Amino acid sequence: MNEKTLKIAISSQKGGVGKSTCTILVAGVLHYLKNFNCAIVDGDDPQHSIHVLRQRDMEAVGQSDFLKVALYRQFERIHKKSYPIIRSNPVSAVEDLEKYQREHPEQHFDIVLFDLPGTVGNEGVLSTIVELDYLFIPMKADRIVLESTLNFASVLNDRLIKTGRAHLRELFLFWNLVDRRERTPLYEQYEKVLDQLGLQHLRTHIPVRSNFNKDIQETGGPVYRCTLLPPDRAFVAECGFDRLMTEICAVLKLPSHE
Repeated sequence: MNEKTLKIAISSQKGGVGKSTCTILVAGVLHYLKNFNCAIVDGDDPQHSIHVLRQRDMEAVGQSDFLKVALYRQFERIHKKSYPIIRSNPVSAVEDLEKYQREHPEQHFDIVLFDLPGTVGNEGVLSTIVELDYLFIPMKADRIVLESTLNFASVLNDRLIKTGRAHLRELFLFWNLVDRRERTPLYEQYEKVLDQLGLQHLRTHIPVRSNFNKDIQETGGPVYRCTLLPPDRAFVAECGFDRLMTEICAVLKLPSHE
């Protein structure tokens, strides 16, 4: 596998924090809008929600002339196909990526995103995480979820990154599913705890939005969650995901390809 390929994941040991949706949005922005070559390894066995979404997307396109035209215009603009989704599991996620690249030597990936189960106790999750370059951990302001997330991040940071026992270079936490009715000082207090623990965090807060869970429509309209087309630019700007992507690209030291 090309060593210049960055391996990243948006992962947490708590479910319900939007890791798979964020993975799809990040891949969509990087591959379709910022002109990087991406792939997703769907290791979230057994549900494989991203792989299943790709199947739904393909079925929708097959039944919609509007979507067929949208895909054709996208191909004319970026001159490449949709990013591949490699169905796998936590134990063999990295191995399956390497196998795919051996079988498709014509494809080079700048960034590969891994979608993993939401429990670090699942066999293979930790061994895959240590092989990554960067890890982004979504948080939400729920005490139980936050305590679990901070424990997860602190263990990885203190025992693996700081000691140099893993390939993993850095991890960053970020706020997701933020309810804007909550008090801003609450997040400031939490971020002071992150600083005390020596945990790096991104500055952008992504709010709760029902559109994050909307699949593409055969009749057209804005794209939100889709593996074949990028998310709607206006939506990305409104919810702050464009700012989050700017931060992520800076962490990954990605050149501008737009």
